Amino acid sequence: MPVITNINDLKRIYERRTPRMFYDYCESGSWTEQTFRENTSDFDKLYLRQRVAIDMAGRSTATQMIGQDVSMPVALAPVGLTGMQNADGEIKAARAAEKFGVPFTLSTMSICSIEDVAENTEKPFWMQVYTLKDDDFMQRLFDRAKAANCSAAVITVDLQLLGQRHKDLKNGLSAPPKLTVKSVANMMTKVQWGLGMLGTKRRFFGNIVGHAKGVEDASSLTTWTSEAFDQSLDWDRIRAFRKMWDGPLIVFAVNLIFIYCGSFGVMQRFEIIFYSLNIKSRNHYRVGVHRTRELRVVYV
Repeated sequence: MPVITNINDLKRIYERRTPRMFYDYCESGSWTEQTFRENTSDFDKLYLRQRVAIDMAGRSTATQMIGQDVSMPVALAPVGLTGMQNADGEIKAARAAEKFGVPFTLSTMSICSIEDVAENTEKPFWMQVYTLKDDDFMQRLFDRAKAANCSAAVITVDLQLLGQRHKDLKNGLSAPPKLTVKSVANMMTKVQWGLGMLGTKRRFFGNIVGHAKGVEDASSLTTWTSEAFDQSLDWDRIRAFRKMWDGPLIVFAVNLIFIYCGSFGVMQRFEIIFYSLNIKSRNHYRVGVHRTRELRVVYV
């Protein structure tokens, strides 16, 4: 077992063990990939304020997020296809988050289903959903999350149009994957990954196939996905989702997060959390927030 000292050590192991098409899926973004790069590079601009002669005994990173006790104020973000990065990947990630004491967020586009993760964990997790036009699917997805005791719903609101991911096209990553001699040869070098995938029954989108109307296989999933995203999304649509889900609601986008726990009509306990380090983003949204007295702004 190699000595792991930082995240880059883990990334090198990840790249060595995972087929190229799935590695590139996580390690790339859409179009020019500017946002993908800045998700890392923005942290290079962050400096910690040094304080000396401060009593550090009894220090703790423990706090609460949406009323839940956590060991530190972070959560595992939703990542599609985690179960193709590693067999039963979503279950393993949820167990790791549970052991460490932070929330795990399951993607709608996960390989393991809501029920799979719930059956293999003990603590509630968060469920991420997209703003889709299929109300029947959305209602049943929220109902399944509630039945699985999910403690929050996370709605992604910045994906009304799918961006072109150049590496996915080049690697043939689609549903189903377009396998080539090159991609198959690459997979054959990932022995541990291959054995893991042979040993699991979970190899496709467990939250969608068999749950969305008319989606029973890979070809029908492609058609459903191309038509599912709601390009007319607005706040009235978010209100409609609120009626489907009565638990804590987190509205999620690249530059901000809304945490919403109260009645949507009066906008109680509605926080805007800016987690981007980009100052322009902060100033832009600050103008809008000043006009809405019910919102509390939190910079992190």
